Amino acid sequence: MNSLSGALLMFENRLKKLKKDREKWSKRTGIHSYRIYDEDIPQVPVILDRYNDCFVLYDRSSLRFQDEAGQEERYQEIGRIVKSSFALEDENLFLKRRKKQKGKDQYEKLSDVSKEIWIEENGIQFLINLSDYLDTGLFLDHRITRKMVGEKVQGKSVLNLFCYTGSFTAYAAAGGASSTVSIDLSKTYIEWAAKNLTKNGYNLRNHELLCTDVIKWIRDESKNPSRKKYDLIVLDPPTFSNSKKMSEEWDVQENHRNLLLTLLTKFLTETGEIWFSTNFRKFDLSIPEEEWSKRDFKCIDLSLVTIPEDFRDKKIHKLYHIMPV
Repeated sequence: MNSLSGALLMFENRLKKLKKDREKWSKRTGIHSYRIYDEDIPQVPVILDRYNDCFVLYDRSSLRFQDEAGQEERYQEIGRIVKSSFALEDENLFLKRRKKQKGKDQYEKLSDVSKEIWIEENGIQFLINLSDYLDTGLFLDHRITRKMVGEKVQGKSVLNLFCYTGSFTAYAAAGGASSTVSIDLSKTYIEWAAKNLTKNGYNLRNHELLCTDVIKWIRDESKNPSRKKYDLIVLDPPTFSNSKKMSEEWDVQENHRNLLLTLLTKFLTETGEIWFSTNFRKFDLSIPEEEWSKRDFKCIDLSLVTIPEDFRDKKIHKLYHIMPV
């Protein structure tokens, strides 16, 4: 048996065990969309997520390795093992591969044949697109974070920046927020957020959706003396973006300090709080504890406690809760 065959056999055996464990866990917790396999075996660098009865398999091998001879056959064999292990029809498994992204690539379709389903998370409905984009419309690693935010918003005004498909907004609406404003550059995502809100019965008059450049909006609103202030701000920006639609290049490591301090001083109510997240693995928060203290705020790192137990990768995101002392 060669090393590749051995790795695939290990993967098949691992998958059988994970299937049994996750299905038992799903039944106990009522969670039906979750991560199954998380690059557990280094020689099989894939991720497998489940959304109800549909599965998404991500190829996580390096872009260079994806171009090597035999890689396509290897990936297809991994897919075959997944289908066999879970007794899946071809139409219930979706294969996705990374590509070099620049500019607006992150918003472009991967497929012309759409497969959309509705899933439920903590009683809230979300539209999932299994086929068209690299991401499905709901980041499963923020399941706990969404619930925590939803439990904090009763009667509060919420600002959701880089809102993607509005999952935090839906949780805010479900949690009794008095109003929400959600902003994203992508028209596709803003329309998606509207579908999520209306599906759950929320009136868009109380939940404003803006398709615009977040950074430019903040810069312009900062100069507005009658600008609105918010009780809770969700900030989950991309790691990097140089989209031509943006007024300037965005880099979360270089730009987070100014953005956070601007939000804190100009957009937050006196008792307001910020929930800031990033999936940049090398991220280093550049605002020291003493600077928060000077402003009568504190910043708590909730990264580890907000990563769900179905995620083996404990560096999938960083999460900071910024609040008054």
